[in-house]
Amino acid sequence: MASSINTPYATLSFPRLFEKRARAEGGEPVYSASFIFAPAAQKSPAYKAMQDACIAAAKEKFGNDVKMNTLVMPFKDAGEKANLAGYVAGDMYINTWSNNKPGIVDAHRNEVLLPEEVWAGQMVRANVTPFAWINTGRKGVSFGLNHVQLIRTDTPRIDGRASATSVFDDGEVTPEAADMF
Repeated sequence: MASSINTPYATLSFPRLFEKRARAEGGEPVYSASFIFAPAAQKSPAYKAMQDACIAAAKEKFGNDVKMNTLVMPFKDAGEKANLAGYVAGDMYINTWSNNKPGIVDAHRNEVLLPEEVWAGQMVRANVTPFAWINTGRKGVSFGLNHVQLIRTDTPRIDGRASATSVFDDGEVTPEAADMF
């Protein structure tokens, strides 16, 4: 059985970490998130470890002679989703999921319990477990989602929602205005 590994820094996308949601219509609801890796992260030892762990999971399930180029692998070109905010050519992303609620901590490993403290665009790391699968005649490797660590929360949102600090930057609030009511 493959062991869990930590990803390099990534941009969090499509976080469904507090409430299960079906990945496809009629599908079983799961917790899920996507993680976008910039080119620098793709050159890191942690990213290489993720790739190696996928190869090991495939060989464990399908045997040492498995042809890796015949498998569906979890690393996807973000340029193929350039119509989505945060996905640009040169970046790679993975989709992860779990039946169990992932643990979420901040940079100091304090638990994050409120959904409003987690949004698409934050810099994160994830703890994931690679697993090989067979489905409708196709073979591949995916990542199970275990935990998420929020590294930076001052990054811009990529879910289209403006931050509260940016929408109230119009200078309307003054001490005199507060006394008017």
